[in-house]
Amino acid sequence: MKSLYFENSLTRLLALKAASFVSKNAAFSRFSPVQYRDIPEPKIPNPRWLKIKNISCGLCGTDIHFLFMDMDPKCFPAAIPGICRKHLGHELIGEIIEVGADVKGLSINDRVAMRIDWPSCFQMEIDPPCLQCRSGNYMLCENLGKKDPLVIDNGGGFAPVMVMHHTQPFKIPETIDNDRAVLLEPLACAFHTVMKHQPQKNEQVLVIGGGTIGLLTLAVASSIAPDARLVCLARYPFQADIAKKLGADEVVMDSRDIYRTMSKVSGGGYFKGYFGNEILLGGFNVIYDTVGSDASVSNALRWVKGKGAVVLSGINFKPQKLDYSVVWNQEINFTGINCHATEITGQTSFEMAAEFLAKTDLPLTDLITHRFPMENYKEAVRTFLSKKNSHAIKIVLDH
Repeated sequence: MKSLYFENSLTRLLALKAASFVSKNAAFSRFSPVQYRDIPEPKIPNPRWLKIKNISCGLCGTDIHFLFMDMDPKCFPAAIPGICRKHLGHELIGEIIEVGADVKGLSINDRVAMRIDWPSCFQMEIDPPCLQCRSGNYMLCENLGKKDPLVIDNGGGFAPVMVMHHTQPFKIPETIDNDRAVLLEPLACAFHTVMKHQPQKNEQVLVIGGGTIGLLTLAVASSIAPDARLVCLARYPFQADIAKKLGADEVVMDSRDIYRTMSKVSGGGYFKGYFGNEILLGGFNVIYDTVGSDASVSNALRWVKGKGAVVLSGINFKPQKLDYSVVWNQEINFTGINCHATEITGQTSFEMAAEFLAKTDLPLTDLITHRFPMENYKEAVRTFLSKKNSHAIKIVLDH
């Protein structure tokens, strides 16, 4: 069977960087650390594992980062141990086709999403698990690299079949159809983002980004804090259209004069110092940055009120140069989130996402703008990268 996977190889990484100067298609070449190749169909290694037949899988920005190796070797995640090969595709839904004898609560034909994608104490079967895994923060596992994974070629969501440890799947309720279910994982990320700092009544909230995570974060915030004023900063008009459907009170389009615009929108004071040094005083109470670029993080820190909160969910695998003086000067609560976890309510991000999907009337499936068969993944990637023309939001690959 074919699988799309990333090989942790410095030689391939350097070869891709060199080839990229010659061809923009180098990421799809034999030089790339990411390959779409045949691997043996994986087998469950012990009675605590399951086998899944994948139905669909969303294409995530993280997959794009891996595909084009848009990652600086000096960034923090690049030094995390324990990963020699990473099979891509984590926004998946599938059906269980084989169940280990010791697995409880899951059966053949159950539909599942993948809750834990990154290696953790659970897949490595480390007992006792580390403090983070015991607390439900499996994305922050402290035992990475201490034990080899039981399965290297597990398949991933972009393969027709994959295997999971019994702790990884999330059983999809029957009330959620497949079109909505494929949004479970990114919606869980959105819940983890908003739960990190929940908006309060009458607060001014800004969501930076009109992609899948940004729009889902907007939907979650509008549900949790219906009396807050929600503003979305979008890049393209088609993103603005759906942002309004998902609860935005106002949508702002990115522009050169964005600081003055944000001053008017938030009511914060606009000030400009020497050398184009722009700031707001008294801006937004809470800002969710779902982009994670140098500019978006810098702007978020300068647009938030004193003692306000900035939550960073946007992924960037490059070290950034930022002016952190605003953090101490304005006593900003600046924090990040890594996908999903167990929330302060005791529920997991996935449980909250599933409850929301089952009852909401918001048109969340409007986010799914394109579908491709898995073998056309290159076309899907090119569509993802040409959003201005393709109007792509969420792209789904079907098996």
